[in-house]
Amino acid sequence: MKKTRILFFAGLLLLMLGIYLSSLLLTHWVIIGTLLGVSGGLLMGASSYFLPKPKE
Repeated sequence: MKKTRILFFAGLLLLMLGIYLSSLLLTHWVIIGTLLGVSGGLLMGASSYFLPKPKE
């Protein structure tokens, strides 16, 4: 449970960093920011699949 939360927040951080770097509008930063954003989104999505469901 703790590992999935760490992966989720690491993915969120990578996604936000990628969005920030893409906004610099220089060619190499846009490419790096896009790659970071995509990898962060994949990490966040994959880890959220394994998050435990809330008990009702």
